[in-house]
Parts: sequence; C-alpha cells; structure tokens
Amino acid sequence: MEILELRERIDDLLQQNNKYFDEKNSLEKTVAAINDVRATQKSEINKLVDDNQKLVKLAQDNEKTIKNLELEKSNLISRNDEANFELKNTSNKLKMKEENLSYTIRQLDDMKLANIKLQNTLKDYEMQIDNLRNENSNLNANLQKEKMSRNESEKNGDRLENVIADRDREINRLIGELDDSKRNGNRLSDEKFVLESESQKLKNHIFILTEQNEKVGRDN
Repeated sequence: MEILELRERIDDLLQQNNKYFDEKNSLEKTVAAINDVRATQKSEINKLVDDNQKLVKLAQDNEKTIKNLELEKSNLISRNDEANFELKNTSNKLKMKEENLSYTIRQLDDMKLANIKLQNTLKDYEMQIDNLRNENSNLNANLQKEKMSRNESEKNGDRLENVIADRDREINRLIGELDDSKRNGNRLSDEKFVLESESQKLKNHIFILTEQNEKVGRDN
C-alpha cells in the first residue's frame, strides 16, 4: 500500500513537474515574445524620434522658406509699386507728348492754310503786275503814237507820262509786295519744314513711349 501510494505520489509529482515544465516553456515563449515586442517598440520609438527630429528640421526649413517668401513678396510689392509709379509717369508723359503733337499738327495745318492763301495772293499780284505791264506797254505804244504828233499830244504826253510814272510806281510797289510775299512764303516753308520735323520727332517719341508703356504693362 505504501508502495502504491508512493507511486501515485510520484505520478502526481511527475504530472505537476510536466505541468510546471510546460508552464515554464510557455512563460519563456511569452518572455521571448515580450522581448521581441519590446525590441520592436524600441525600434519604433527610435524611428519616431528620428521622424520627429526630421519633422522639426522640416518645420524650421519651412519657416525659413516662408520668411524668404514673405521677403520676396514684400520686394515684389515694392517693385510693383515702383512699376505702377513709372507707368503713371510714362502715361502722363505720353499724354503731354500727344497734346504737343496735336498742337503742332494744328499749327502745321494753319501754316498750310496761310501758305495756300499766300500763294493765291502771289498769283493775284503776279496777274496784276502782268496786267499793269500790258497796260504800261499799251501806254508806251500810245505814247509813241502821240509823240509822232507833238502838237496835238504835248498835254496828253505829259498826262500819259504821269500815268506811266504812277503805273511804274504801282508796279514797283507790287513788285516789292511780291518780294515780301515770296520771303514770307519762304519763311512759311521753312517753318512748315521745322514743324513737320518736330511733328515726326514727336510721333517717334510717342511710339517709343507707347512701347515702353506696353512693356511695363506686360511686366506687371
């Protein structure tokens, strides 16, 4: 009986030992798994620390970039204000040049009209001179005829000579006025040439200002 009890006791002890051995193995596996998880977590923590440092550096770089962009934005706004100011000045200059050109064109038109009137006046004077010359020629012919009969024409001769002298004075006066008109015509032609040159210069300058104005507009 004692032997049986001892055997049963040994069997119980063996079962308990096996159970403890199984529990030991299970615990060892659990510990190994926990160690693996711990190592994994440690690796992930290290990775998170590295990522956090990278994020901090990225945030600092982004902050620098934002500051640089704000500075560049401020510079662009300043340059835009300067460009707008220059554009306004250019527009005012262009407007003044256009007004000067319009005034010069009006002056040129007035000079053309005055030149046409002067040319018509010159033609009238030339016709009057030709008529007076023809009359003078006729008077000279008549004078020659009258001189052939002095007895009858002494009075008429004196009168005709006075008329011829008056005609000569009138012719000389008209010739003087014709010369003055020609000089005025030459002066008007010179002034017309100067005005046309100034007008062309103004047109060229306005064209340059317009191109600059359009360029400033495109840059903005």
